Amino acid sequence: MARNGLGRHVSVRARHVWTGVLNQLLPPRCLACGVGVQDAGRLCGDCWGALDFLQGPACACCGYPFEGGVLHLVEEHYCAACQANPPAFDRARMALRYDEASRGMILAFKHGDRLEYGPFLADLLGQAYGPGPCPGETFPDNTVVLPVPLHRKRLRRRRYNQAAIMGQIFARNRGFLYLPEGLRRIKHTPPQHGNSAHRLRNVAGAFVVSDGTADRVRGQVVILVDDVYTTGATVKACARILKRHGAARVEVLTIARVCRPRQI
Repeated sequence: MARNGLGRHVSVRARHVWTGVLNQLLPPRCLACGVGVQDAGRLCGDCWGALDFLQGPACACCGYPFEGGVLHLVEEHYCAACQANPPAFDRARMALRYDEASRGMILAFKHGDRLEYGPFLADLLGQAYGPGPCPGETFPDNTVVLPVPLHRKRLRRRRYNQAAIMGQIFARNRGFLYLPEGLRRIKHTPPQHGNSAHRLRNVAGAFVVSDGTADRVRGQVVILVDDVYTTGATVKACARILKRHGAARVEVLTIARVCRPRQI
């Protein structure tokens, strides 16, 4: 045991030394603007300060932010949309408001081959999901993480699924089971545009549970990872099929959310 402990200590020390050497040769830069920063894979103070974190009161179901903090005394308040038409998922949480700052990062990661954003964005998912267990505790062992899938044609063109990269890192950080191909997209839909009703029609019948996945989600808490929540049409369609196959609970986790003014 002592030898194993010594080996780990040497390994950690060697990693720190190697990181220091790399930082000398290739000084770390802000992911967004490129100015020098202390640690690689991070933002500078200005770019971090430009992010609009969704930390105030929000709908207990879809995560829509309530402006002005008027509902600070209400523990669980549901927006009008969720009261009128409850979604198939149980809870949705997002780290950021979708604006110029967050859009630049997400598009660079999604379409610009900036894969170095993956660990940073996965950390933001962790912040949105909430704190980890207390010391000595563990997360429930019935939690699995699935990314929203791309159709094979889009995946072939883009070469990677940004949701899968974030989901894998998030699951590893939290010790959750990760099912990268738990869902399949069988309908090649055009990029989502238009209102919620149009988007819902666009993704109707687009997703199926992969062979062998049903037994692994039955009775489980499923965390569904995507990059942006716009109207929720995509994640609602995914949640519906997961619930149909026995998922006990479906939670949605995205980097950002489009926040259009609406009645709460």
